[in-house]
Amino acid sequence: MRLQGRIKVGAKTKNLVNFLCPGDIAVIRHDDIDEMAALALVYTGVKAVINTGKSMTGRFQAIGATTLLQNNMRVIDVSLPLGSFKDNDMITVLDNDIIVRNYIYKNVCTTVNWDYISKRHQTSKENESHEILKFIDNTINHAESEMDKLICFAGYPELSTRLEGRHVIIVVRNSNAIDEINVLKSYIEKFNPIFIGVDGGADFIINCGYTPDILIGDMDSVSDIGIYRSREIVLHAYEDGYCPCLDRIAAMNIPYKILAMKGTSEDAALMLAYHKSAELLVLVGGHSCMYDFMCKGRPGMSSTFITRTLVGSRLVDCKGLSIIAASENEGKDAWWAKM
Repeated sequence: MRLQGRIKVGAKTKNLVNFLCPGDIAVIRHDDIDEMAALALVYTGVKAVINTGKSMTGRFQAIGATTLLQNNMRVIDVSLPLGSFKDNDMITVLDNDIIVRNYIYKNVCTTVNWDYISKRHQTSKENESHEILKFIDNTINHAESEMDKLICFAGYPELSTRLEGRHVIIVVRNSNAIDEINVLKSYIEKFNPIFIGVDGGADFIINCGYTPDILIGDMDSVSDIGIYRSREIVLHAYEDGYCPCLDRIAAMNIPYKILAMKGTSEDAALMLAYHKSAELLVLVGGHSCMYDFMCKGRPGMSSTFITRTLVGSRLVDCKGLSIIAASENEGKDAWWAKM
């Protein structure tokens, strides 16, 4: 195999994709590439991906590498640190060797092909029971220590947007989110719900022709347009009040509120809407299972378990709704038409 081109380098795939151009070679560090990251890379038009992590570790059935190959993307795992590469370097891959700045690294390249994927899928099946037990154990242990902090939390900010008695659609950045929003169009027309975007979920709301009433998160995956177009900004900070995105928001000179609490930003959005007395919470693109959380690099889901237990009576999780809708006859009534 021979590959040559100019590279762009990034430790976080979701940040790097904002700077990639068609024809670039993306150099990332991403164990178990998830579907969302893979699709983002495909949409940039790069001609290849060099991964200084392992595109599939075999811990679980990560599908990002499969998505890249299905879209005719060349993918190579390289056993070198990310720091070996610099933006705009010209690199050459020759079989298992790679030339970077005129230095040849021998036998460091592994081509990600269908045989590679098949072997790691088999390994993941063999590891599945162990990973499930480890994940559940981690969830239970942390849930015990986090329970009071989440259930008894009272530090929710005052909002300009009234949620009391309203239906609320909470949109999380996920590969299925746009399809799920589109399935909800007749429901949206009927109930005129409040839209809450969780980080990059705000961009998905905008792409579907709506406006985020509230944007909540640490702002690490939402565009500037997503921020400016949102009517109200809530920064999700750590418990101690530290907010990594504060400088970015302050530089944009827009008003914001801070919500300092445990859990993911998705959890924070659900808890905020619940405690502001929203009548119904419709979750789009949500994360709810071991696979979802392992793709995000999380070893457990304690805060999500507690959040779902608390808000469950008001929650409609739309995960998979677009798949169900696609399989139904066009004339069949949707669930919301009977509400």
